[in-house]
Amino acid sequence: MQNQLKILHYIPVYAPAWQFGGPVLSVSQLCEGLATLGHEVEVITSNAGLENQPELTLNQPAIRNGVKVTYFQQEPGMGIHCPGMEQAVTARAKEFDIIHITGVWQRSSGAACKAAKTQGVPYVVSPRGALGPYSWQQKTAKKILYYLWQERFNMTNAGGIHYTSKQEFKECRWLKLPGKSFIIPNGLNTEFWQSALEEAKAWRKSQNLDKDEFILLNVGRLHHKKGLDLLPQALAPLQHLKWRMVFIGGDEDGTKAQLQQQFQSAKLSDKVIFLERCEPKELPAIYSAANLFVLPSRHENFGNVVVESLACGCPVLISDKVGLHDEVAEGGVGWVRSRVPSEWTKAIGELIQFPKKMQEVILASRKYVDSTYSIKKTALQMASNYFEIINQ
Repeated sequence: MQNQLKILHYIPVYAPAWQFGGPVLSVSQLCEGLATLGHEVEVITSNAGLENQPELTLNQPAIRNGVKVTYFQQEPGMGIHCPGMEQAVTARAKEFDIIHITGVWQRSSGAACKAAKTQGVPYVVSPRGALGPYSWQQKTAKKILYYLWQERFNMTNAGGIHYTSKQEFKECRWLKLPGKSFIIPNGLNTEFWQSALEEAKAWRKSQNLDKDEFILLNVGRLHHKKGLDLLPQALAPLQHLKWRMVFIGGDEDGTKAQLQQQFQSAKLSDKVIFLERCEPKELPAIYSAANLFVLPSRHENFGNVVVESLACGCPVLISDKVGLHDEVAEGGVGWVRSRVPSEWTKAIGELIQFPKKMQEVILASRKYVDSTYSIKKTALQMASNYFEIINQ
């Protein structure tokens, strides 16, 4: 094995703050994968989303799944404001071989980039979609000013920029960032994410879902970015078929109420179930219980839920704005459509009526996930890039 590295991951939110979405899970799994390879991995983060966990110790390291994690108190203010994080990275940057920063447009990130730059420690930034076109369209003027004031320094001084998909890499080329650019997908624990058929039967029963009912599933936060408003339009012409649509996730911007109104207007309310977000440990059974995972996002730099679904044997139908759309199409493990409701109506209708079309895809999915997205493979790839950046 290559020499052991001392790696600092600097991220404003960390496990188990699952409500903040995909990066929390993917970064924690990466850190655990790197630790399993023998590297010394430490995380500096805030307690955002974990304020109601009294057992969480602040300001001193605790071991979480082989990773040393220090949580600092989030303070009131715009965004995630955590002076403790900034002070810690400034004081300790020199202790590490490399610093990996997750968080663009985060007020805490500048301290880590500045500390690494001034103390001569190479650092990597993972934008995780935050520099994509959808992000720039939100509060554009403010973002341009902030980029010129702070984020340009953070990005141009990085030794490496980590992208999670071909799409994300292409979207950021116009910035002409000088650091090493590399693509490594989010990995996942393939021992955890796998088919759970018995548990799936029990979950269906708990939700009063017939065993022959075609279940469409969406997992993740309910937000405008996810493009879920396409689904009522796409499913309305399929009312005569036997299916149910299940959403699992918290509402962030009023999307849930809008969806409920749309489904009601389409006379589909009795075919739709909304459930709150759940712990990751509950998801393999739910993915396994579903027939088709749907993700019509307006933009998605990667799409962790796509890989999780495939790992559990549930085929996927995603938009061509999801970061993994090229990979899914090339791997033959799902269907990709543009964000046109009629295209989704046709695709979903065919799969409901002719489910045998999915068998070959289901069989290919698990092999594809094992060969491409296992955390061991992605952690090895990340460590290799760390070494290259350190030795530049």
